[in-house]
Amino acid sequence: MTSIHANSVTIVNRNYPPHPGITGACAAELAAFLTGKGVAVNVVHVDAPYEGKTVSASPAGEVIRVNTFYNGKNKLIRLFANLFEGFLLIWKAKRLKAGVIICMTDPPLLNFWAALLLQRRKWILWAMDLYPEAFVAAGLVSGNNPVYRFIDRLVANRPPWHIIALGSVQAAYLQMKYKTPVSISILPAGVLSVTAPGPVTAPPVWATRDKIILGYCGNLGEAHSPEFLYAIIDGLDHSKYHLVLSAYGVHAKKLRDYAQGKPGVFVLPFLPAEEMRLIDIHLASLKPAWANVCVPSKVLTSICMGGAFVYFGPEQSDNWQMPKKAGWLLSQSEDFSTSIPGMFNSLTREAINRRKQEALQLAEDLLLEKRRAMDDIYTRIKLQ
Repeated sequence: MTSIHANSVTIVNRNYPPHPGITGACAAELAAFLTGKGVAVNVVHVDAPYEGKTVSASPAGEVIRVNTFYNGKNKLIRLFANLFEGFLLIWKAKRLKAGVIICMTDPPLLNFWAALLLQRRKWILWAMDLYPEAFVAAGLVSGNNPVYRFIDRLVANRPPWHIIALGSVQAAYLQMKYKTPVSISILPAGVLSVTAPGPVTAPPVWATRDKIILGYCGNLGEAHSPEFLYAIIDGLDHSKYHLVLSAYGVHAKKLRDYAQGKPGVFVLPFLPAEEMRLIDIHLASLKPAWANVCVPSKVLTSICMGGAFVYFGPEQSDNWQMPKKAGWLLSQSEDFSTSIPGMFNSLTREAINRRKQEALQLAEDLLLEKRRAMDDIYTRIKLQ
């Protein structure tokens, strides 16, 4: 039997550069950091494109690609393809004999295969999303479903060696989930090195100085509320505001169709980073059932871009508790006919500028927190 290689790590995730995507970019950043510390890094991923053109990065480490038999949108076939991919990714990672395996959570149930196949290995769960909880949150199965309960019980009874959580609220949930204590590093996703607007050679037509610029950029999936954006569009006073929409995901087409032709609304296929920094207020949402199951990165990315944000989601979530000084919380208990006009009334230039200043300080704090978390992960890998 081949021996396990010390001071080495394998990162497992479906998405990885050069394909764009936030999870792949996060994996590449950690891989580059660990490589710089002298750790031998392998990355095992699926050789398939990611739908969103949100974040791109340069690959780092020794990259191993596996093939998939399906990358379409049929949900049933996609589920079986994802299950096959997850098994293949973990099996391939196990055969590489790296000291530690870092298991992310794409494709769905990748952590299930890790719990099943890596019982005698040290592995780290990087909790970008939580499975099987996401299937309940999406309404695909009941929490009482026997298959769901079997998977959830197996995952809970076979904890990872270490956890990388996205925030303190999610970390507390994971501590409760596992039957034995597990050490946790908190590494927020979406924290970028850019904290202030830079020069744009030719400002886009929507970026006019006499308007407050709102924006929704990124995934509009099962965890998010398209109704929130519909209400923003309906309540938009185009003499004061411009709204920029650059969304992908299951609800994106309906949003594009709804927004088409509405005054003050600009629907774009893709928004480059230098233009994202021109947005004053980024919009974000999270349905209550998805609290802790996922921690969308767009709030923290908006802060690192020097922008404020409006968050329509549960108060007890990392999307609000971590960055709340730089944003507004829109109550989910109020009707949009009341909450949306109230929100617009609070968006004065003075209030926006104050929160954008808070965002700049928060961005620095987040960068320090990210560096501490990466140092902690490196130390654990080195000493294992």
